[in-house]
Amino acid sequence: MIPAPAPAWQAPAQRRASFGTVVGVELRKMTATVADKILVLSAPVLLVTLALLFLQGGMRDYTLDKQLLPVFLTIRLGAVLMNVVLVKLIAAEWHYRSAQPTLLAQPSRLRYVLAQATIAFGVWLVASGLNLLMTFTYYRSRLDAYDTQFLLDARPGAMAGTILLGGFCMTLFAVTIGWLIPNTAGAITAYVLLSLLFVFLQSGIDYAGWVDPAEPARQLAGIAKHGPVALTTSLAVWIGLAGVAIWRAGTREAA
Repeated sequence: MIPAPAPAWQAPAQRRASFGTVVGVELRKMTATVADKILVLSAPVLLVTLALLFLQGGMRDYTLDKQLLPVFLTIRLGAVLMNVVLVKLIAAEWHYRSAQPTLLAQPSRLRYVLAQATIAFGVWLVASGLNLLMTFTYYRSRLDAYDTQFLLDARPGAMAGTILLGGFCMTLFAVTIGWLIPNTAGAITAYVLLSLLFVFLQSGIDYAGWVDPAEPARQLAGIAKHGPVALTTSLAVWIGLAGVAIWRAGTREAA
């Protein structure tokens, strides 16, 4: 016996939410409260403020390596609040069980993870765009004011690629932490402390290079103190951790 078709008023509930809808839901979660909205709006302002601070250094540096140090400090710490917003969004989903409604509307864990990755991609674009703007306008003008040649102009394509790759590595670092640690305070604390630890360990012998998430960008810029082996280990560590994090996000109990 053929079952009767569902009433028309039930049809929308039977349709799976579109991917765009899922992305929109994640965006609304990111700005759900007044505090969240303030955090999101202040994140790019803090990035520009930190860039103004970091890019003041090295005004009389005449070598490419030394001119790149403030740029990498901006890449690593400038977008810290923007990445904290990402970590908070992802970790809070499991901490406060807010993933349940999304997974009830569409049960695909892959689409859910991809929606969060899409938000992260947008954050990376904004952060990297601001870093590029500050480096090739403000930093150049500051060096010109001190009658110092802007050496990053020697390889503008490689420098732009370095900033974009470095920003991508730090965004991947943030979302990996968020997916791995399903606790808002714990994930944010781990992200901030590890970011500061990598900066500290890169002084001197640069112990951080072997596991630094930004090592690919440093290798591209030519300022890494270790060779291809360090690059390989860094890629293995963070690609492996990202894979584990995505697997955990796809299998973690939402109830």
